[in-house]
Parts: sequence; structure tokens; C-alpha cells
Amino acid sequence: MTNQYLSLREVGRRLDIPPSTIVYYKDKFSKFIPSMGDGGRRQKYSIEVVEIFRRIREMYGMNWTTEQIESELSLKFGALVDSINSDQQVINKAGLEPSSDMQTVIKGLSSVLGKVSDLLSNQALFQAELRDLREELSILRSEKRKLSAETNERIMDMAMEIGRLKRDRAELYRLIQDGNIGPDESSFPTAEYLEQPLVIRNSEGEYLGVAGKGRKHFSLEDFVKLLEDSVTTHRSVDLKWREDSGKWILVIDASDNDAPAQKKIVLVTEENVTPNNNTVVRIDSMEINGKSVPGALLFSLFKQIRESFDR
Repeated sequence: MTNQYLSLREVGRRLDIPPSTIVYYKDKFSKFIPSMGDGGRRQKYSIEVVEIFRRIREMYGMNWTTEQIESELSLKFGALVDSINSDQQVINKAGLEPSSDMQTVIKGLSSVLGKVSDLLSNQALFQAELRDLREELSILRSEKRKLSAETNERIMDMAMEIGRLKRDRAELYRLIQDGNIGPDESSFPTAEYLEQPLVIRNSEGEYLGVAGKGRKHFSLEDFVKLLEDSVTTHRSVDLKWREDSGKWILVIDASDNDAPAQKKIVLVTEENVTPNNNTVVRIDSMEINGKSVPGALLFSLFKQIRESFDR
């Protein structure tokens, strides 16, 4: 259905019907000729009523009675009139002026749709920015984890270095007390020996060691550091190395001047070559205060060291 509206004068001009006759038809059959407006000059008619006026003109020319004309209009144009009246109600509810054509409605809808489109575009933009922020946060978290791991590794390295310095200090102190100018290299393992992987061997001849995640293996030097830390509550700690039949023996004496309690650790190590042709240092035996440490306890100790060393 078209959205064009005409005045009564324009309808008469299109059908070549005198204005007075058009007005007569309109008043006579008003219920079949829907209009828009509040009467008078502002009254408007849908372009579809042109066909209704044309049919009225034809029926009058054939000398039909008023009842016959109304019956014909009801049969032929009843649905059209109802449709026009329905459209008029929709427009009235929308608050439009009766003289407004549908172009005004279309423009209003276009404006509303434009605003909705802008809102959707802004929403898409905000969602894209939110995704970027989430990706940036994920990258920052990954960098934080990496930095934390590197920091922990540096701290462990520093702790090992501190342990070496403490042992050097203790050895230097012992040499000073003994009146020696410098350490006797023949009574002290080489740096290469101390830095080799430290292992234990089970009854089946299998070697068990500890390899750190992203770090070097757990060495004899690291183990000595742990032993030294275990006796740090004592005021005096003495570390002595000696070689016996190809084995290096470490004796740690810890004592407190204010108490008779004393702790003595004897660690016997030996250099071995594994079936994989790797050179390692094996713990041959270990004693604490004259009591031998069982192999099962050494296995348990190495398991705990591996769990903490792999972190």
C-alpha cells in the first residue's frame, strides 16, 4: 500500500469530477471513504480512495440506488477501508500529525537505527580493547612467573656461594689455628671432584642422583653445604678432609662452648664411573656421632633433596 495522501480537491481533479459532486459523494458514503486529519482543509485521503470515488461515479451513471451502491462498496472495498483505518490507528498511536507522510516515519526510524548501529560499533570496540587487555595481562603474568623462577635460581646460587665462602672461612680459620700459612692441596679434594654429580647406589647397582630443573646437577659441594647448615646452631664448626685408599673422607665437628653436646659427621665418598660412562662421586658411607646411617635413610634423604631441588 502506498504512503501518498491527497486532498479532496486533488481527488476530484484526477477524476475530472466537480468539487461539489466530490463533496456530495464524500458526505453520502463517508463510511467507505476513510480520511486523515481533523476535518476542513487539512483533511487528507489515501490515494486508494481515488478508485472508490471512480466506482461511485460509475454506479451513479448507471442509475444505481444508494442501497445498491453501498452494497457494492462494502463487497468490493470493505477490506481496503479496514486496512486504511488500521494504518491510521497505528500512526495515531505513534503520536504523528495526521498531515505527516510516511517519509517522516522512515526518517525517524533511520535515525534510531543509526544510533543503535553506533552503540553496537562502540560495544565491539570495547570488547576488542578488553581482549587486548586480557592478552596483555596474560603476558605480564607469564613474565612474572619467569622472573620469579629466575630470582629463585639466583637465590639458590647465592646460597651455594655463601656456603662455599663459609667453608673457606672455616678452613682458613683452622689453618690459622694450626699455624699453617696455606692449605695443603693434597689433603683437600679438587674443585672438579667437589662439583661432580653426587649419587648413591642401591643393592642392585643402580645409581641415584639429583638433577635440578634448568640448573646443574646436585653435587658433593651442595651436599656438604647442607651438612654444614645442619650444624649452624653450634658456635664452633670444624671441617676436615683426608684421603684414604682413593676415597675422600669429610669429618665435621660441631661443638658449643657453653654445653658438652657435640655433633660429629663422617662422610666417605668415592669417584665412580657409571655404566653410561659418566663420572660421578658416590657416597660410600655416612656416620653421625659414631652411628652408621642406613642406606634406606640415605635414599629417603636423596628423595627429599630431589623434590626440593627440582622446584
